[in-house]
Amino acid sequence: MALGPPPVPADLDPLVIEIAAGTPVVRVHSATRSADAFNPGLGSPSRFAPLRRADGTSIPTLYAATTVAGALSESVFHDVPYRGRGKRILAGRLTGLALSTLIVAEPIRLALLAELGLRRLGVRRRDLIDSGPGTYGESAAWALALYRCPAAPAGLLWTSRQDDTASALLTFGDRIAGSTLLVASDPVPLNVGPGLALVDDAATLAAITVVR
Repeated sequence: MALGPPPVPADLDPLVIEIAAGTPVVRVHSATRSADAFNPGLGSPSRFAPLRRADGTSIPTLYAATTVAGALSESVFHDVPYRGRGKRILAGRLTGLALSTLIVAEPIRLALLAELGLRRLGVRRRDLIDSGPGTYGESAAWALALYRCPAAPAGLLWTSRQDDTASALLTFGDRIAGSTLLVASDPVPLNVGPGLALVDDAATLAAITVVR
């Protein structure tokens, strides 16, 4: 069954939960951006971005995860196949990327897209979370409808597609204060030293080879 377009936002009633203050989250981002910088709508389409308001302006977004492995799974390992010789990434792909840890300073209200929340919305995980890039236009339309719905969540929360031991999240930059996500430490480049070691550790867990 295909995902299809979302209901009109007024008819959406997502299950909204809070991420508590003090919760650490991890993100992979361009090394040219600060650790807490939101994406203004640039780059290739992803599952839930870019998003635009009715007037055409972009809704800034920030992807993160609850663990280092989860953040890497949702970014540098995102397109690695599940089996076969393709289970590898080139180390050169890590150049220009950094990993940062942020601390949630104030509770953030997120629409839950894990099983209970998906059932509430009448959507199957395989159609919204586990689908490929060919459906990103449809899944982003659902994200925009949830953004516009009466519950007005500050973002989305789901179980990582590549690492079901972690949760992934997307926050809307115009729904949280600038002081809500605090930088816990300096960004760590992923292509050298401790950052590359973190990639190696996460790759080993998923039986992915990092080719140097």
